[in-house]
Amino acid sequence: MYKKKDKKVMVIAAVVVVIFIAVIYIVPNFSAIFGGGEVVETEPTEYEVLIHKTDAGRIDVKKSYLKQDGESETKLSVAPGTLVSLTVTPKSNKILEEVQIVDAKDFNNQFNTIINETKENTYTVDFSMPETDVVMTFRFETKETEVTEIPEKQEPETKEEETETETKEEGNPYGLTVHGITADLITSFNGQFDDRDFCQQLGDTLHLDSPRSEYYGITDVTFSRDPYTGERDSDKVYYYIYFGEDPDWKMLSTYYLKDQSYVFTKYVEPEPQDEEEEDDDDSVSTSDQTWGSSSSYGSTQGSAGTTYTVPSTGSSTQVSFDILRVSKVFLDYTGDQEAFYSQAFDYVISKGLTGSITGTMSSYEINTDQKTATIEIRLSNGSSFQGTYSKEKNSFSFSGL
Repeated sequence: MYKKKDKKVMVIAAVVVVIFIAVIYIVPNFSAIFGGGEVVETEPTEYEVLIHKTDAGRIDVKKSYLKQDGESETKLSVAPGTLVSLTVTPKSNKILEEVQIVDAKDFNNQFNTIINETKENTYTVDFSMPETDVVMTFRFETKETEVTEIPEKQEPETKEEETETETKEEGNPYGLTVHGITADLITSFNGQFDDRDFCQQLGDTLHLDSPRSEYYGITDVTFSRDPYTGERDSDKVYYYIYFGEDPDWKMLSTYYLKDQSYVFTKYVEPEPQDEEEEDDDDSVSTSDQTWGSSSSYGSTQGSAGTTYTVPSTGSSTQVSFDILRVSKVFLDYTGDQEAFYSQAFDYVISKGLTGSITGTMSSYEINTDQKTATIEIRLSNGSSFQGTYSKEKNSFSFSGL
């Protein structure tokens, strides 16, 4: 028997299917359809740090950076410009020798790291996250242990003293600890900042290992938050630094980007002086004393200079003279760097040179038989002059200008 189908049921079913499809499409894309095309707010861009693990020590990172932690490698996710800090603890028979960060897409492109030994055989590794994925590797070395015959009467304290000395040498030069390093500071040096280089040049310049130096015994140096407000050159980086925990015991650190060298200027609070007193004063006055040094740590070079005001008829002429890359071997041989810089400056002034003058020691030679030392200094104006030091007379002589 033929039975007529109920079309009403089929129509309802079709409507339900259409509504279901519409809901599936509209709900996920509601904001795109009715909100001007904006689907989802994008999260800040982050880049990956790939760390290769090692059995030579433990590497600790912030959990907020952690993306993946496997048996052989750890992956971090970090926003560019972030100052990333890791803690490295080598095993008892190992020391951290080097940390290398390279571009994951170009291994020839390397990035700077700052390593500080916070306590015995524990290090912090800091770097500013670049705008690219990077690969991070750690190189450890085995501590050298010397087997020597020790007399029965020798006390074990000698061993402890030797161990402490070796530990200090593994840290920054002159045993210095640097504070106040930020991502902005690292960026301002155009990627050239190296804490070991900074400590080496500062120690060489201020003779931190000499009991005669007023800075002898300093262990901590801090980059001050006080901004430098003086005149600036685009090829130099200016920061105030201070020693120990005394913010008033400070210097101006000027870094020459082209030469990769520092000049340290002793900070003196400016004192107001009456014009009448300046006119009546016939003596030569000394302003802030400055020191400079070469770029590579481990070298035996340093330099220094002094800025004087030389009076002339009716006015005074400002003259500054800095000598860069002065051999520490030469200074040690002369035994009196103050006399060297002072007499070299006097010679330059006597030849009528004015303005800001920079000299570079291009060569030196020490003749122990004749007890003399000769040097050549090339000036920034293209000229040069020679100097001779006599050990017997303990005097300098200069010629050539």
